[in-house]
Amino acid sequence: MKHGIDISQWQGVITDSQWEDIKAKCSFVIIRVGYRGYGSGELVLDSRFSRNLGACVAHGIPYGLYFYSQAMTPAEAVEEAEFIAKETDVGSAKYGVWCDSERSESGSGRADNLSRAERTAAVRAFCEAVAQKGGTGGVYTGYYWLRDELIPEELAEYPIWCPCYLNECLYKGDNLALWQYCSDNKLKIAGFGDSLDCNILVKELTEEVPRKSIDELAEEVIQGRWGNGAERRKRLTAAGYDYTAVQERVDQLVDIRTVVYTVKAGDTLSGIAERYGTTVSRIASENGIKNPNLIFVGQKLKIDL
Repeated sequence: MKHGIDISQWQGVITDSQWEDIKAKCSFVIIRVGYRGYGSGELVLDSRFSRNLGACVAHGIPYGLYFYSQAMTPAEAVEEAEFIAKETDVGSAKYGVWCDSERSESGSGRADNLSRAERTAAVRAFCEAVAQKGGTGGVYTGYYWLRDELIPEELAEYPIWCPCYLNECLYKGDNLALWQYCSDNKLKIAGFGDSLDCNILVKELTEEVPRKSIDELAEEVIQGRWGNGAERRKRLTAAGYDYTAVQERVDQLVDIRTVVYTVKAGDTLSGIAERYGTTVSRIASENGIKNPNLIFVGQKLKIDL
């Protein structure tokens, strides 16, 4: 089992003797590169980043990187990833480049009130930008934040680093890669007292998440988990799936689940909807009906089951 720590300027100056103890007890270190101000939105470099990175390299300790995000849009998230890439080669971060997504300490951060979809889009943009720079992007997020403030299904192709100070990690997803299991220095690294985050590597970042079958993917596409059009193609391809094969299966399933109903005398849209277990608004939308109270005998209605 591989253990590691995560550090920032809050650990102060780490001495050479401390680094030797870190090397003896840890397989990796995750270093904070910086943060975006939760009020100003300004990008700020962690004051100890260069020194901490240099020490890891000098002592031969593999490392990862993280950035506290307050991105409100995908464009701002890309800006954060590019900020990291300007400071160091993200491809050399064997233990990932992490977007730290969590509520601000004040509870009034600029990104605290984003919708789940908006926040997920920003996190995805960060990870994709890191990948384009040659690194492995991932998400640092608590179990409840991931469940309630992000859309987990849309982050399934990215590794998760989850803080959870219980006997086991609450998050059980296949993409769990790192578990931050304590903040009180259970590794007993010299000079940090009882204040230091410790982590366990659950899964190597190069290890593939179990592949989904074409049928599983098609069901997820139909449920809307992979977006539409060009976005769907991009996301499926980026995740290593055959977009054409998935889309062909989607088309087959949609055909199977679609009926064409011919309106009869006495029919109402509400009655038809109830008969097929759908809604009036859905039938109206699918068939371009502007007035749900106005349908005609002989009219053909496409109904998705």
